[in-house]
This record gives sequence, C-alpha cells and structure tokens, in this order.
Amino acid sequence: MLDRRYDHGTGSMSFQGDADFRLAPHHDAAAYAEAYARTGRIHIPNLFSEADARRLFDALAFRTPWRLMLIHDGPVELTQEQWAAMPEEQRKKIDAEVMAAGKVRFEGRFLSYRFCPDGELYTGNIPELVALGRFLNGPDFLDFVRTITASPQIDFADAQATLYRPGDFLHTHDDIYEQKKRVAAYVLNITPNWKAEWGGLLAFLDKAGHVAEAWTPTWNALNLLRVPQPHFVSSVADFGNDGRYSVTGWLRRR
Repeated sequence: MLDRRYDHGTGSMSFQGDADFRLAPHHDAAAYAEAYARTGRIHIPNLFSEADARRLFDALAFRTPWRLMLIHDGPVELTQEQWAAMPEEQRKKIDAEVMAAGKVRFEGRFLSYRFCPDGELYTGNIPELVALGRFLNGPDFLDFVRTITASPQIDFADAQATLYRPGDFLHTHDDIYEQKKRVAAYVLNITPNWKAEWGGLLAFLDKAGHVAEAWTPTWNALNLLRVPQPHFVSSVADFGNDGRYSVTGWLRRR
C-alpha cells in the first residue's frame, strides 16, 4: 500500500507523468457485467498498476490547484485565492450557512478541479491529468465500461478531481440531469490507507431510506453506478486522515 510520505525527490521524477494510463491486465469485463446487471453498481479494485496509481496520487496530492465547491443555493465554485481574500468572518458565515442548510436540504462541500468537463481532452500543465483524460476517453476504457454497463451508447467521459477534507460531504442525489445525457457515474478512488470510520463513504439508499450498501474509499479502485440511483458521500471525520482523493464523473451520450 502506498505510503504518502515516500520520497518525492526521487519517486515522482522517476514517473513518466504524461505516459498513457492503462488498465491492469487482470480485469474481466464480462464478469463485472454480470455483477453490475444485478444491482446497477460495482466496485472494481486495482484498476491500474501500482506505479500508475502512485503517479496519479502524486498529481492530486501535490500539484492540483483545488477550488472550493459549495452546493449551496446552486453550485458555487471559488478559487483558493478568492476564498483566502474573504474576511474571516465572511468565511465563517458561509460555513455556518452551509452546515445549517445541510440539516434540511441538499447541500455539499468539497474541493474540486474540473479538467474534462464535457469530455474534451485536458490541455493544462498537469501531465498526469492530460494522460488520464486521454485514458478516460480512449477506446480501452470506453469499451471496458460499455461492456460492464451493457451501454454501447456511451460516447465519452467527463471528469473532475475531488478532495474531501474533514467536515466535507455531499448529500443524497441521483445524478439525473437530462441535458447531460448521463448513462452511469464513476468514482476512481486514489486514497491511500483509508479507514471506514473516517467517513467519506459512498453510500447507497434503498426505497425505505436505509443504507443498502456503502463503499470505503479504497486505494486504486473504480466504482461504477447506473444513473439514476440515490447515493451520498458521508461527512469526513475530523481525525485520522489526510483527505479523500478521487477522480469522478459521468459516462455520457452525445
């Protein structure tokens, strides 16, 4: 398992940041498809090789220009500079409003960096995300998820990196957005050494509102879920973690 404190002075420089990501060779898409057909969701461990997962983590943990995403009176996105420039009292007021509203309605708070918002290839200065954008919209991955979901109509994947810190959360939603033509959602977890009691769980609800299933953010694992189905990300605890890193998005039709 990855130790976040490995030597970046040598480790990260040995990686080919813009080299293509590839599926690990052990995956059986047909077997995954059988499991997905039963529940409309599946957890797939060890999506990449260990080296590929490490270089993606390195990019997310140390070189991603995160923005604060607030799901509060509609999505509100703030750069770190914009947030830091606010008076402390204003920041506290916004946090308090989000927490209070979260008791009665759909709310969310986390860090985000959108790099393929509509499936276009990322052309920024983070080579690992350039390579990941190519992978997510390349034939190997798209054929892989088309087989698993039995959805040949999938044309492309959008993508954003996300980071949930202590106190961050995302309330129950079902991903329906007719204009976006979403077929399935995915979450690529790149979080080392996470424990379930730290929160940040991807949880699914049954018709009675009970948690039917919940997945811990697992290192180098892909979660796929059919749209629509109600799910949420539980609040991250104030102890014992360095943040829940992932790349998330939707598999969409044109």
